Amino acid sequence: MKISVIIPTLNSERNIKLAVSSSLKVADEVIVVDSFSTDRTVEIAENEGARVLQVRGSRLIARIEGAKIASGDYVVNLDSDMYFSENFKGFEEKVIALGEITVGKGVVHKLMSMDREITHNKWAENLSVSNGGIIPRMYDRQLLLKAYEMIPLNLKDRLNAFEDSVIYHNVMKLYEEGKVQFIPNAVYHVEDDSFWRFMRKWYKYGKNAKLLRGTEYERFIYERKTRPGLTFSEKVKLLPVTLVKGIPFALGYYL
Repeated sequence: MKISVIIPTLNSERNIKLAVSSSLKVADEVIVVDSFSTDRTVEIAENEGARVLQVRGSRLIARIEGAKIASGDYVVNLDSDMYFSENFKGFEEKVIALGEITVGKGVVHKLMSMDREITHNKWAENLSVSNGGIIPRMYDRQLLLKAYEMIPLNLKDRLNAFEDSVIYHNVMKLYEEGKVQFIPNAVYHVEDDSFWRFMRKWYKYGKNAKLLRGTEYERFIYERKTRPGLTFSEKVKLLPVTLVKGIPFALGYYL
């Protein structure tokens, strides 16, 4: 079984070295799909052994173009601020969710560590497309390519966030077996943004969520934000991170 790792990048020189080097320890190929970075992203990725493809377009386009040229039986949709742990192993299904370990420093790291610790414990058994909280990142390549064909062109061209949810939704419409595997603590996720940069990111998420209005994907934006499956005390504990995410997200979505 061959594994291809697809990593979209745009000025990702801070983290791309570790993302590529860790990927090459567990995968047969790493494809970095770069949106014409102006920093050293491409140079670093190539030096680490990645195949680099440069395309103009959204993160979703980057995912799609990477999968088209991949040779693996499986595709892992990694982000440039992620890297693999020793727990990435034991693949049994065609759709696999990868549990995340938060690493970094500062306030954002503390908030996201608490968020993932609670939600991953609760949602590991709830991998529902609409009201689960963990989105698979590893797919049978042929299944993934068919799912990409189902995504409307206007979203392909513009979607820079929530693309993983859209992909998952379409895969599960095709996946007859329906079994999703969860591998706990399979990847590390670097969260060391400044507080301001983190809020700006969630503002952009809100702008992208607006693109889903009137589509079949709109419903899981609303359903997931209620944090289904969490107790009242857990929701209270997560209130600070919910507000830090939710306020800029709402501004991006409604303005």
